[in-house]
Amino acid sequence: MRWTAETAVSSVAVLLIDLDDFKTVNDTLGHLTGDGLLAAIGRRLSSGVRADDTVARLGGDEFAVVLESVGETEAVGLAERILTDLSRPFVLADQEVFTHASVGIALSDGDGVSGEHLLRDADLTLYQAKGAGKGR
Repeated sequence: MRWTAETAVSSVAVLLIDLDDFKTVNDTLGHLTGDGLLAAIGRRLSSGVRADDTVARLGGDEFAVVLESVGETEAVGLAERILTDLSRPFVLADQEVFTHASVGIALSDGDGVSGEHLLRDADLTLYQAKGAGKGR
């Protein structure tokens, strides 16, 4: 779905995903492997959402998933599934690479909250999750 000023959305959830300790992958396996891992994570995230949902890499080791017409239960359920999916090994250059992530969630009921505010709120909840012990 293409977003325009006229787009009416009943509810939106933004999931902000940050890989835990990604620097270790680059430091121990090299940046080429780290880049391959980021691409594989993007593919895994994309395959785990609905066709109308949006997955984007924001930069570094952060990804966002935008879900339309969902409630809190569905958003939390997807976040839990993402954490499970990302904990499964990735095979890169005949080597298993393991990663874990933390997820922040922000919800809007379509009350005119901007995408920028939703992303900011998701960022705040992400760092609360990381502060509580990562992998949350």
